[in-house]
Amino acid sequence: MSNPIRMALLAPLCVCCSLLTHSPSSLAGPLWPPELHMPGAKFGGTYRRVLHNSPSTLDPAFSTDIYGGAVVRQIFGGLVQFDAQLRPLPAIAKFWEASRDRRTWTFTLRRGVTFHHGREVTAHDFVYSFTRLLHVRSPTSVADFFEHIQGAKEFMRGQTPHIEGLKAVDRYTLQIVLEEPLAPALAIVALAFVAVVPQEEVERLGERFGRAPVGTGPFKFVRWEPNQEIVLEAHDRYYEGRPFLDAIVFKVALGGEFEETFAEFLQGNLEETAIPGGRIDEVRTNPKYQQYQQVRIPIFNFVYIGFNTQRKPFDDRRVRQAFNYAVNTEAIVREISRMGNLPATGALPPGILAYDPDRLGLPSHAKGYSHHPEKAKQLLAEAGYPEGVGFPVVQLWSAAKSERAKAELAAYQRYLAELGVTVEIHFAPDWPTYKKMLEQGQLPMFRLSWYADIPDPDNMLSPLLHSTGSFNHTVYRNPLVDQLLEQARKEVDEAQRTALYREVERLVIDDAPWIGQHHSVRHCLYQPYVQGVEVSLLGDWSIPLKKIWFEKSLIGGSMRATTDVQPSR
Repeated sequence: MSNPIRMALLAPLCVCCSLLTHSPSSLAGPLWPPELHMPGAKFGGTYRRVLHNSPSTLDPAFSTDIYGGAVVRQIFGGLVQFDAQLRPLPAIAKFWEASRDRRTWTFTLRRGVTFHHGREVTAHDFVYSFTRLLHVRSPTSVADFFEHIQGAKEFMRGQTPHIEGLKAVDRYTLQIVLEEPLAPALAIVALAFVAVVPQEEVERLGERFGRAPVGTGPFKFVRWEPNQEIVLEAHDRYYEGRPFLDAIVFKVALGGEFEETFAEFLQGNLEETAIPGGRIDEVRTNPKYQQYQQVRIPIFNFVYIGFNTQRKPFDDRRVRQAFNYAVNTEAIVREISRMGNLPATGALPPGILAYDPDRLGLPSHAKGYSHHPEKAKQLLAEAGYPEGVGFPVVQLWSAAKSERAKAELAAYQRYLAELGVTVEIHFAPDWPTYKKMLEQGQLPMFRLSWYADIPDPDNMLSPLLHSTGSFNHTVYRNPLVDQLLEQARKEVDEAQRTALYREVERLVIDDAPWIGQHHSVRHCLYQPYVQGVEVSLLGDWSIPLKKIWFEKSLIGGSMRATTDVQPSR
């Protein structure tokens, strides 16, 4: 039997991130439809996977975490989608083209695409959905893209009821006119978060739309039992063809204990699992695990310990640099995080445009902070805290409560104690609470992970570092960084973009708004009967479950029962 799991690592590691067009001569997108077609694929079965925290919402305009994103991706659809190599493919738009100056984008929609409640999708629905992102001031990481549409700023100031550059030319033609070229434009509209929603359902349900969403995706919402599970069922009229699975059950495991998930998988209660860091070698070598399909893939993410740079004592760059020198992040990644994770010197992960493995020509600390306790003590003394005397007790917060996360935080506590700093570790009760605390700037020091929404360096940097970034929880402010990020967005030459983003990383490493810990490598197991898994560098949250199917012969000749799913229709 051939390996059913397709991985983006089969493609060149460095992903082309401009994603502006498939045809430089015509600046036009492809005509072919990506209908689901897999020889030998079977229909039926329920796919069960874990969410390690409860989503805050399933409304794509407000979904800002990977927990909601994993579900939103299955319920909603947009103009464009990615394949396993992160190339743009048609979705609801069967064709697109751009003007020579790359400011005007025209999308021709498929006919007959329907929302889950039965109505056909038109260009007017996209105008409404994109306008809504600005009207509600969506906190998603890509909402600021829409601010670059011609007339968007005037709309946001209440000077006009419509956005001039966002038009339904006719029932099946959408036109977007930008104020200036934006390199990640096409990649952004490929996001599930940039999804089309039905106006009548949004307005009928109000805030409840995030708890009972209606989209166009391959799976329809059935129910959400808070902190327990989210259930979806196949959308029979999905425009690419009915998905193979009958249903998906997302099991919510608050706190994210990988050992518990792993045990559930081995008992046959899940179709996939992450391998706990302490078991990777065992899984690789023990014959009893050979029946399962194993996947190892680096993903575009960044795990860090952030500082609120506007609150004392972290408003002093010397303090932030001292903390960086005090902590041996390489040892934490090697001995605690493990799982093959890669120590981070900057926010950009390996494989993405502008990642610099060498950081040539930089001062020593700008290459990444090595473990240097004496340098840390010197900087802390210069900041007015010799041997840590007078330094306030620091609260270090986290939403992750796994044993691995706790061990990482305890290591930070020990390293900083050697600096004369007392650290108290606190855990938020759940992700929505933690998210709210971050947004309100309540946390002086916090553990956080950022997962790229699109394969573009702008998405790894601007949301976290621009002074207006939606996820700038470090409250970082550097006018030069803002200027460089804005310039890089407009730059369509890849070499120039690379140079600009590398300069951003140099400045940020010097400013030290965080302690960069690692870029994750995912180690996963799939049950032997699971076929059609397509893994990309965006991570397992972005797997298109519409392509997955079960091989009957590998599960005892009968499909997994779905009696626990009560259809919504």
